[in-house]
Amino acid sequence: MLPINKKNGPCDPISSNCVIWQGPDLPCVDICYGDSISAVVAALCDQLVILQEGSGAGIDISQINQTTLNGGPAYTETELIQLIINNINNSGGSGGGVWDCGETLHCLLNVPECYLSVNPNITSPDTIGDILTELMNEQCGSIQMRQGLVNSIQDANSQLSEIKRKPSGDVNPVLKSVCVDKDNSSPQPVAVLLNKVEADYCITRNNVGTESDIAAMLALTPSNPLSLADPIGARTGFNPHITENPTSIAQALKTAMRLITDLRTAVEDLQATSGNNGILSRMVSINTFYATGATCAIATTAAATPANCVDIWNSTGIQFDTNVRAYSTPIAEASYELATGAWYALCPGSSDRAQYLGGSTGVLTAPFWSATVITC
Repeated sequence: MLPINKKNGPCDPISSNCVIWQGPDLPCVDICYGDSISAVVAALCDQLVILQEGSGAGIDISQINQTTLNGGPAYTETELIQLIINNINNSGGSGGGVWDCGETLHCLLNVPECYLSVNPNITSPDTIGDILTELMNEQCGSIQMRQGLVNSIQDANSQLSEIKRKPSGDVNPVLKSVCVDKDNSSPQPVAVLLNKVEADYCITRNNVGTESDIAAMLALTPSNPLSLADPIGARTGFNPHITENPTSIAQALKTAMRLITDLRTAVEDLQATSGNNGILSRMVSINTFYATGATCAIATTAAATPANCVDIWNSTGIQFDTNVRAYSTPIAEASYELATGAWYALCPGSSDRAQYLGGSTGVLTAPFWSATVITC
C-alpha cells in the first residue's frame, strides 16, 4: 500500500504490510492484534464475498427445518429469508402466516376460583372466547341494572319532593280533654282546648303567684339550719317583710315566713326577760344517770342501785358544769333546781362525784358545783 495523496503535501511511500493492526482481536473475521493492515483488509474482503454469495461458512441451510414453510426449499441465505417473508405475507399453510383469530379464541386460559364460584357457565380452564363472552354478558347486565337503579332513585326523589310539598297532618285535629274540660266526653278542636288551658293557667298563676313572686319567696328561705338553740339575730338570709292581705300562695308563704320570724323573736325576747331560756339538755347524754345523798358516801352507795339513778339537766350538757345551774327536769325553773349541798354520784357509783352548791339557799353565781372527786 503506497500513499499517493499529494493534496496535503508530499508523503513517503509506506507498504500496507508495514502498517500494524493495534485493535482488539476479532475472532469472527480471524483478525488478531499485531496483524498487518494487508491481512486485515483481505480477511474483511473474504467475509464480504461470503455474505454476498450466500454460501460458505455463514448459515448452514441444510440444518434448517423448512417443512412448515410453503414454496421451499431454499438453498441460500437470501432464498431462505425471502421464503420466510413470503410465508408471513401469505398465511396459506399450517404453521405459515399470521396467527388465525379463531385459533386465538380457542386457546385455554385458567380461571380464578373466585370467578368460578359466581359464574357456573365457566370452567377452568376455559377458552378465551367463552370467558370473553361471559364477561361481556355480565357487563351488559351490570349496565342495565345500574340504569334501573338510577331510574328508581330518580323516581323516588321525585315522589319525595312531591310528598314534601304536600301539607302533613290533620288540618284541624281534635282531642278529648283529660283535665281542663274532662267532663266533656266529646273530642274538641285543639284550638279550643288550647284556649281553655291558657285560661286555667292564668287562674293558677294568679293564685300561686308569678315566676318572680315565687323566686322572691324562695330567696327568703334560711341559708342555714334554724336551730332553736341559736339566736335569731345570728342567722342570715331570713329577714322577710310581711305582706298584708296576700293574694297568692307565694305572698301567703312570704307572710308565714315573716310570722315565724316574729314568733321566734318573741320567744327569744321572753327568754331574755325571764332569765329562763327553757332549753336544757341531759347532763352528758341520755344514757347517763346520777344518785343523790346527803354525803359523798351515801350518794356512792345509792348509785349502785339502778332504781336510785335519775337524770340531771343543764343548759350545756357538760357533767358537773360549774358555770351553769342544774335541774331535775328539763325546765329551767327554781322549783326544779337541785338541792343545795346535796352530793351526786355517777351511776353505778364507781367514778365521778360532786356536791351541788347552787339551789334556793346556795350560791348566786358560779361555781355551782364543787370540784369533782373520785373517791369519798
